[in-house]
Amino acid sequence: MSFVRNSFLTLFGTLGRVVFSMVTQIIISRVLGPVGKGLYSFLVQIPTVLVPLCSLGLNYANTYYVARNPEDGKKAVGSSLGMAAFLGGLMVVCVSIAYHFLKNGYMQAVTPLQLGLILLAIPFGLLNLYWLSVLWGLDSIGKYNLALLVQFVVLSAGVSAAAALDRLTVTTGFGIWVAGNILTTLYMLPEMAKIVRWRFHVFSPSYIRQTLSYGAKSYLANVMMVINYRLDLFIIAGFLPLSEVGLYATAVTLAEMVGYLGNAVNTALIPKLASEKDSLTFSMTPKVTRLTIMLTFLAALGMAIIAYPLILLFFGARFSGAFYPLLVLLPGIVALGGSVVLSGDLMARGKPIYSSISSGITVVLTLILDFTLIPLWGIMGASMASSLVYISLFTLNYVFYRRESGEKFKTVLIFTREDIREMTLFIKQVSTKWISRRKEMHDGKK
Repeated sequence: MSFVRNSFLTLFGTLGRVVFSMVTQIIISRVLGPVGKGLYSFLVQIPTVLVPLCSLGLNYANTYYVARNPEDGKKAVGSSLGMAAFLGGLMVVCVSIAYHFLKNGYMQAVTPLQLGLILLAIPFGLLNLYWLSVLWGLDSIGKYNLALLVQFVVLSAGVSAAAALDRLTVTTGFGIWVAGNILTTLYMLPEMAKIVRWRFHVFSPSYIRQTLSYGAKSYLANVMMVINYRLDLFIIAGFLPLSEVGLYATAVTLAEMVGYLGNAVNTALIPKLASEKDSLTFSMTPKVTRLTIMLTFLAALGMAIIAYPLILLFFGARFSGAFYPLLVLLPGIVALGGSVVLSGDLMARGKPIYSSISSGITVVLTLILDFTLIPLWGIMGASMASSLVYISLFTLNYVFYRRESGEKFKTVLIFTREDIREMTLFIKQVSTKWISRRKEMHDGKK
């Protein structure tokens, strides 16, 4: 498949996830209110953060090596299963111990049943992360996006049914989220079985050593990235009421919808650059970066215009406090879109150490800003901190990208007339094909 087609497949898959996610968020917000949504978001964030923390970067290594040699997919599938069981088990033990000491303090709102669901989600989430990276490396972008969509569909349908039956609580909502993780694993199982011919027991020590060597370079960046993206919510939960967590989670959800474009482009970009099988070369990165920044900026502008009535209409007046934090997040989301593409280019060049360095610098900034601004200004301070960190991350990634490519700043930032002409031509080509297919279908029915 071409890079453009993969980008659009990922974008359409992302739009599907946005729609199902919005349905879920609206129902949870309406039924549970800010406090209930705050606790639900807190529970979801725990496995969401812990899974990449215990991954050791093997997901990025899978993508890199499988993209370069598809035959490594056989080794990756079985080895990933073994590593998910081992690392997931270790994390389950660590979380259980932590809960014992925190259950009367920081985690007092978490019940034993909710803890059990967290522990169940961790190994399945880790296995999903590894197997998705195999699909990504194989350039199976359609299957990759469908696998990602499973959890969102399950969660949306389950939450809707629970609300209709008047059975939606924080625990049932979180339980449905965990069920979505498990069903995602089951959805990918036949595809993984096809790759290894049902020989899941195959565990390659040599492949593990190889991927650990690569993953170690990107793991620190992964840990730092998680801290940069997720730490603020946990700090808010420590300083502020759960209702504020619910408001901030709503602002983040809407802001992340704007940033999905950069992720869509990056998902299609890395396997192509790493495999070097297509005509696509690293020289396309500047064009992709500035296109992503421009489209993300336009999306952010649109969100800023419709955000307040959108919040009132779908989430209710109780969530109006999410509006201003959302506005402050948007500039950072635009910068993050460009940063993700530049980071993807560096990863595909086999230079994950750069991401580790830039993430390490920005995580220090995150800690300073979060612990300074959140106690002072609450969720507005959290939004300010996040935007400043994302802008700093883009700046650092560009510095390292410039070191490798020599590209000037304006080539990755300034949209050109040639870009406009190419976009216009592409839209015309797509429109022509669509009209032609519609005409063929119409003539065929006669």
